[in-house]
Amino acid sequence: MAISSEELKSIREEYGNLPLELFELHVTPTEQFENWFREALEAKVKEPNAMVLATIKVDAPKARYVLFKGIEEGGIIFHTHYESAKAKEIQTNNSVATVFYWREIHRQVRVEGIVEETSKEISDHYFNSRPRGGQLSAIASPQSQVIQSRKDIEKKIISLDKENEGVQINRPDNWGGYLIKPTVWEFWQWREDRTHDRFRYQKVNNKWNIERLAP
Repeated sequence: MAISSEELKSIREEYGNLPLELFELHVTPTEQFENWFREALEAKVKEPNAMVLATIKVDAPKARYVLFKGIEEGGIIFHTHYESAKAKEIQTNNSVATVFYWREIHRQVRVEGIVEETSKEISDHYFNSRPRGGQLSAIASPQSQVIQSRKDIEKKIISLDKENEGVQINRPDNWGGYLIKPTVWEFWQWREDRTHDRFRYQKVNNKWNIERLAP
């Protein structure tokens, strides 16, 4: 059954109404992002590091959630299997977009840019920080490929764990980090009556230009 506009209106919650002004913004988008991310942590936003990553497969857009793992060289880090569907899409077209949405503080951050593999040192450092189970699953799972059952993966993890009992698990070459190098950042603050505040940072001649956008 279709949901009417009146039903949607009644479901919608009224959120905060904090203003966002140009003079409040940091000169660089990474500083602005880090400030907002800290506020999201302080507000106990659920999964503040969850971000939608959009890639392109030929002419079809693809999107999924991945986890933000830090800022490096002015860019956004995430990790994945280098033979996954998204990795293959990146190999074909390294233009990507990502979105953070922090419902509890009524904010959204959009980023557009190009993506490349991180250094081996960054990939190794993160892989070594993962729980052993996460390390084993990264090796055992042929991410995005068709499998017959979950048990196949579980058996492989158990087998790998026994084979490497008492031994440190090293990062496989086909798993590691990606760095999104942004060309556009957009910061969105909810305001009532759809009068949201939006500011876009765009790189022009290697400098960040800030513009207010209509809601």
